[in-house]
Amino acid sequence: MNLYITGTPIGNLDDMSYRQISTLKEVDVILAEDTRVSRKLLNYFEIDTKLVSYHDYNKETATKKIIEEMKTGTTFALISDAGMPIISDPGFELVQEMQKKNLEYTVIPGSSAFTMALILSGIPSFEFTYFGFLPKSNQKKREKLEEILYHDKTAVLYESPHRIKTLVQEISEHDSERIISVSREISKKFEQTLTLKAKEMHEKLGAEMPLKGEFVIVISGYEEKEVEYDADIFAHVESFIEAGMKTKAAIKEVAHLRGMKTQEVYDLYHTKK
Repeated sequence: MNLYITGTPIGNLDDMSYRQISTLKEVDVILAEDTRVSRKLLNYFEIDTKLVSYHDYNKETATKKIIEEMKTGTTFALISDAGMPIISDPGFELVQEMQKKNLEYTVIPGSSAFTMALILSGIPSFEFTYFGFLPKSNQKKREKLEEILYHDKTAVLYESPHRIKTLVQEISEHDSERIISVSREISKKFEQTLTLKAKEMHEKLGAEMPLKGEFVIVISGYEEKEVEYDADIFAHVESFIEAGMKTKAAIKEVAHLRGMKTQEVYDLYHTKK
């Protein structure tokens, strides 16, 4: 095997499995997102395997070198700062190159914060979508959040401590009754999970839940409210806009509900408007 994609603990180091430890000891090189963070983990388990940086800024040049070394028999393990590698971290590019070269790889399983938060939330998990981190720019963030809030499956995403309260406020302003769950410091000493209506969650953040640590938010899926409408497409679009949806999203939703093309609804709506 040329590469072992190896999970690591998301908080409590004692969650490290025997297989994870033995793998990291046996490979020739460990690829790490941040070697300073990973060194603490390796020291804890007395692992002295060579540690090399593999991150967004060097992945292109590093991937080529790694592939060449694999061809000579060097074995690697890929880890992230915490949790499963490649989830919101670099790594899939390396896997793609390995597939092209018919090089062998496998996964050494571990925990992932978003799956733990989903389980802790109590929100339906039969179907869900992982959205990762929201965009940093305000406009792109608003667009992505609107997409999420009209998504009919449970949504899971990460947020930083200094933006979590603003995010919950934005959700509450859009739909104060939406059930959401916020988890912080999963598997650590100060682990917390709250599952409440958005308007209630906003009041708890900073009061009952400190704005410190790593946050995962789980949002219940959008449920279309019963809306009385006739054959008037203009009124149908307007009903969604009045409920807080942007015009573009409202037109798209009406087209979906009526089995029409988006452009067709767009033309009919703007013709009457």
